Amino acid sequence: MWMPRLLTGFLVALCATAPAVAHAAATPGDPHRSSLAAYQGLAAWVDMFDRGPWERAVRGWARRNVRTVFVQTSNYRQRRAVHRPAKLARILASAHRRNIKVIAWYLPGFRDPRRDWHRVKVAVTYRSAAGHRFDGFALDIEATAVGDIGTRNRRMLALSSRLRTLADGRYALGAIIPDPVTQRYWPRFPYAQVRARYDIILPMSYWTAHASGERPAYRHTRDALRIVRSRTGDRSVPIHVIGGIASHASNAEVRGFARAASAFGATGASLYDAAITTAGQWNQLARIGRLHRGEPGGFLRRRGVGSAERG
Repeated sequence: MWMPRLLTGFLVALCATAPAVAHAAATPGDPHRSSLAAYQGLAAWVDMFDRGPWERAVRGWARRNVRTVFVQTSNYRQRRAVHRPAKLARILASAHRRNIKVIAWYLPGFRDPRRDWHRVKVAVTYRSAAGHRFDGFALDIEATAVGDIGTRNRRMLALSSRLRTLADGRYALGAIIPDPVTQRYWPRFPYAQVRARYDIILPMSYWTAHASGERPAYRHTRDALRIVRSRTGDRSVPIHVIGGIASHASNAEVRGFARAASAFGATGASLYDAAITTAGQWNQLARIGRLHRGEPGGFLRRRGVGSAERG
């Protein structure tokens, strides 16, 4: 998620058949009811540069009805596969004590496939000294270190296929993808092939880099959800939509984002990131905590995406 943060100052050519998956809970396109639980409702994001104190931070998120924390394990620029492991261990233990799920995320560069694979494997199989494991894994697909789009797509899909096999039966996998609405630096993004390898799509719908105001934030979020459904060819694809950079967002814009996530059937939603989200913004995000109290996708089946999009 570093690219949008740099832009805001804060900071496939080959189609392969998805590998067969034996465990129903990990089958992409047909997620088991419990497999997407970690991606539902309101979530918080933590990157490598965020600092604690984590016990107090997690307590605060619990009071805000945060269901999940996404924690970055590393990125392709770092020397270590797990950056600040003590921090990860503290967040895992504190979150699990409060029944908050923790999902690991990693940013690959696709220049060194061996390095990316090793770091993905370390994150997926990570276990703290106290015995805590992650409740999910999401690959942050956005780095442009490889300029050729065809090569980038091939390496991304190859890594994703290996990840799919590795994670079989462990938990649901998420694909964090570039903003579908203003996607300029990753043309020809292989939506359908990505959907075949992942259980849920997490578009970085960062309206803060392109628009201002409640209504534009609402429209940007709505359009991101529509585009993902259209280009994956799956109108029921589970989507956890990630909003703009919190330090560049007004309370009204966050309200528009939360309204659209709720109205257009997102499985879950979040703002980037937790360390810079204000009390007023958390208050606007409260409606997201009410998303999908029941089964994943329940909103879509109860109301239908079509009727929501006419609203």
